[in-house]
Amino acid sequence: MNRTLLVALPMLLLTAVAPAALQAGAAKRSIVPPFPTNMGGYFDRTDDFEGVDRTIYARALVCKNDERAVAILVADLIGVSRGMVDDIRAAVARETQLHPDSILIAATHTHSGPAASSGARRLVYDKTTPLNAFLVETLSATLLDAWKAMEPAKVGFAYGTLDGITTNRQQRNDSVIDPEVGVLKVQAQDSRRTIATLSNFTGHPVILGSDNLLLSCEYPGVACEIVEDVVGGVAIFTQGACGDVTMKRSGPPFDEVTRLGRVLAGEILVTSEQIVPGAEEALHAHSETLQLAPRQLPTPEVARAEIEDAKAAVAAGEAAGLPAYQMDELRREVNAAHTTAMVAQVAVEQPELLAAATESTCQVIQIGPMVAVAIPGELFVEYGLEMKKRVAQDTGRAMVLVGYANDYIGYIITPRADQTGGYERAVSRVAPSAGRTFTESALATVRRIVTPASPD
Repeated sequence: MNRTLLVALPMLLLTAVAPAALQAGAAKRSIVPPFPTNMGGYFDRTDDFEGVDRTIYARALVCKNDERAVAILVADLIGVSRGMVDDIRAAVARETQLHPDSILIAATHTHSGPAASSGARRLVYDKTTPLNAFLVETLSATLLDAWKAMEPAKVGFAYGTLDGITTNRQQRNDSVIDPEVGVLKVQAQDSRRTIATLSNFTGHPVILGSDNLLLSCEYPGVACEIVEDVVGGVAIFTQGACGDVTMKRSGPPFDEVTRLGRVLAGEILVTSEQIVPGAEEALHAHSETLQLAPRQLPTPEVARAEIEDAKAAVAAGEAAGLPAYQMDELRREVNAAHTTAMVAQVAVEQPELLAAATESTCQVIQIGPMVAVAIPGELFVEYGLEMKKRVAQDTGRAMVLVGYANDYIGYIITPRADQTGGYERAVSRVAPSAGRTFTESALATVRRIVTPASPD
């Protein structure tokens, strides 16, 4: 296992020890709804959840120095809407010194969490629904709990590496992935007591399928539970640029949730135990508003015709005796054509849903040695890998890409994927240029606000 260790070195104090400028607090609360509600994650699942396999949580970390405060909250949900984020930020800002733009709210992207409604209506935020009201109250309370729990702290960061458990489902290979496990270790200032362990990894939590009606935190939550049991504190998982990266499975789904959670937890713990937190206290945050180009969709009539064309290609392939892998590709395009037709119909019936995706934000937060770039959707991994390299080149800092953050605008694909097709292209709402827009906006913000690492 390769590891790059980034350590914030303590400053030499020549006088009596003063209270640490950096403070941190963490908290978690269950977000299991105390009432029936739909589940998110799959278009063909419309039933309410029937029970709980593994408790789902909201987990938060708040950091403060003499100049500003920042917060990261992650919930075991498929995603978060802009309206919900705005309501949570406003509620927390009223009670704390946190500026709304300094609060990052993200989802682990578990496909076994609750949803307020089914179908395309899941993209519409209605604060009056029981689930949304419950989530706004509970997520806000979790952030306030973390704020009240703040104490003098120190932080450090390192990358671990976890190969062999993910694959690029769009390119059908195991090479275009992000195997890094980013770990931010937050300890009490005067001891080794853990306040929080924030981790980052890239892999779709889709182990449990659409036939599952039990709430589950999926593999990210299992990893967090294990880390909390071993080192204490609150373990927070952030999902990376997993738009085209999924988990490899080798057994029954519920068993695989446990196995993959254990594998990830092991790497988080090994990496964390090699970090020596220090006194670095840099905190920065900024959100940039972006206007994205919309996806160019066919009319519903043309989309339906494309379904028939795709079916005809399958029939022709069968008649020609094409090999299995080619037939799989042809059948995949039939499914993609159906999805495109559904999106094209929604664009006609509810044009506001597609328009909303083009008005977006890109947020950058720095906590000591770590930079977090928050993207409101399912970013393809190539962009995340590029951003990590460029942030390191520009600032000497380690970066984590936090997907499903502050809103949900769907898949953010590459120009290559626009040509090769598939489900991700079929269901996307923004143009393939969106990934480049996010990348350049993030890098510009990083260069403007991030405190560079001190030269060795």
